[in-house]
Amino acid sequence: MRPVLFSIGPFHLYGYGVMIVLGGTLAFAFLKRRGVKAGLKTDDDFWLLVNAILFGGFLGGRILFLFEYTRPFSAEFWRTMISPSEGFSVLGAFAGVPLAVWAFCRYKKIGFLRLFDAICVMAPFWHVFGRFGCLMAGCCEGRPTTVPWAIVFRDPRSMVPPQWLGVPLHPAQLYEAVGDGLIALVLYRVLLRTENDPPGLVAGLYFAAYGALRFFLENYRGDTVPGVLGMTAGQNLGLGLIVFAAVLLTWRRTCSRPC
Repeated sequence: MRPVLFSIGPFHLYGYGVMIVLGGTLAFAFLKRRGVKAGLKTDDDFWLLVNAILFGGFLGGRILFLFEYTRPFSAEFWRTMISPSEGFSVLGAFAGVPLAVWAFCRYKKIGFLRLFDAICVMAPFWHVFGRFGCLMAGCCEGRPTTVPWAIVFRDPRSMVPPQWLGVPLHPAQLYEAVGDGLIALVLYRVLLRTENDPPGLVAGLYFAAYGALRFFLENYRGDTVPGVLGMTAGQNLGLGLIVFAAVLLTWRRTCSRPC
């Protein structure tokens, strides 16, 4: 894999960052096209929403990573908090982004669920690029395996644990990229078919689908963290997303005014 695409003196262009920027640019381009139907009134609304999503996603992802992968308030905790190159858990964004979008909608007096449906189509699409970035960087690596489609990391600059360099691993990043791509395609079709229906169905399906996907893929990841009830932390959080989806879909059915 290629954690560093190229270097010019002290400047290094990282593959992970390139994929995140490319995916984000395309995802927000989709959101802008859906902006009016989603409830955005002006370009200023759109750009404020972009900043809310980026801030909420980064803050939620960084906080979860800190408490999941470091000892709270240790030296590593504070070092990772300010690190420009590590310390993000995508599951944390599932809390940070909805809260940021909800606050934005309250401020702008925009229906939350209609807008959130559009965001929940762009999110798994962007996530595909993120997982390709993980593959290039060597993070979120799979477990050692003997399957014929295993991948091997050899670059010492990759984020794969040193003992797994040169070892065939499950391409867990690709497994998730394929799953996210399928989720994005299905949700886009649902979004088009339910434009005149009460909003919230797409968002609920997204949280349920990704929660189930992550629960299953934890069996193939090599960076898992122990959770409760004999499950990994990722599986616990995946179940939490499914529960949240059920709550969201229930709220959608019972909301008596535009939500």
